[in-house]
Amino acid sequence: MADVSQPNARVTVTVVNPSLEQAAQQVLEAATADELASRLVAKDPTLWGTEATPEATVRLGWLDCVRVSRPLVAEIESLREDLRGRGIDRVVLAGMGGSSLAPEVITGTYGVPLVTLDTTDPGQVANALNDLDRTVLVVSSKSGGTIETDSHRRVFEQAFRDAGIDPGERIVVVTDPGSPLEATARDASYRVFLADSKVGGRYSAKKKN
Repeated sequence: MADVSQPNARVTVTVVNPSLEQAAQQVLEAATADELASRLVAKDPTLWGTEATPEATVRLGWLDCVRVSRPLVAEIESLREDLRGRGIDRVVLAGMGGSSLAPEVITGTYGVPLVTLDTTDPGQVANALNDLDRTVLVVSSKSGGTIETDSHRRVFEQAFRDAGIDPGERIVVVTDPGSPLEATARDASYRVFLADSKVGGRYSAKKKN
């Protein structure tokens, strides 16, 4: 393969099927001619076509989310140490779709225990309602209007109260700025972490079987 760091370098690929090799080379040459990589880094929303441009304009936060979200690390670590200091070491995550898939992949990869609540099945919800004395609930909903996730929040809120635990000290919310969930969380004195509104909700990790 050519050294693509050099100006006008020709990028080549080698595959088993000659016809596929030719097709792949044509795609690479077209992408190079259209400056696809540099336009992507520059967050050019027109890459997805005229019809998709308006949506793409507000959905490209994933390109630099790793960098801009770094300030959150210190806040999260501070919360973790505070919870640990109070003997709270069991995390239940309430979220549907991307809100639960990515955390499952990450915690599974690093061997970190996590109870994922991504269903309204009464049995599974009931099973999650144990060890409340050492449990924190993380409610994750980008839109802040996910009915299933809000149901989880309400169930745990009541369970904490019934156990003599202040829900405001045991519920953490992750949502977009200005969402209905943010308003609810602020009123209830939950800890709130605001997501980047320009990162699409479907931008999540996927499990491989």
